[in-house]
Amino acid sequence: MFCLPENPAQRRYALRMGLTALLCVLFSSVAALVFRFGHPHGIPAYLVAILPALPIMGALVVTGLYLAEEKDEFQANLLVQSLLGGMGATLAATTVWGYMEDFANVPHLNLVWVYPFFWIFVALSIPVVKSRYR
Repeated sequence: MFCLPENPAQRRYALRMGLTALLCVLFSSVAALVFRFGHPHGIPAYLVAILPALPIMGALVVTGLYLAEEKDEFQANLLVQSLLGGMGATLAATTVWGYMEDFANVPHLNLVWVYPFFWIFVALSIPVVKSRYR
C-alpha cells in the first residue's frame, strides 16, 4: 500500500512529513476560506494568517528530529548535504530574482513560494549528493 522505508527513523520522518504536508494544505484552506468569507481584522487576522505557517515550522522541527534519531550517520549526512544544497540554491535564486525585480522589472515573487522552492531544490540536490558516493 505505502512504500515506507524499512529504517525506523526514515519511516517516522516520512509519516511526520506527510502529516505536516496535510496540515499545511488544511490550514491554508481554512485561512483562505476565513479571509474570503469572514474578513477578519486586527489580531484575529494576524492569527489566521499565521496558521498555514505552523505546519511549515513543524516540518523543520520534524527534519531536526529525523537527524537526531537517524542512527546511520551516512544517511543523516546525505540529508544534511541535500539541505545545504537546497538552502544555497534557494538563497541564490531568491537573490537573483530580487535583483531582477529591482533592476529589470520582473514580476514580484510572492514569499509564500520560497519554502516550496527550498524543498524542490533539496529534492534536486539529493541525486547530485548521492552521485558523489557511487
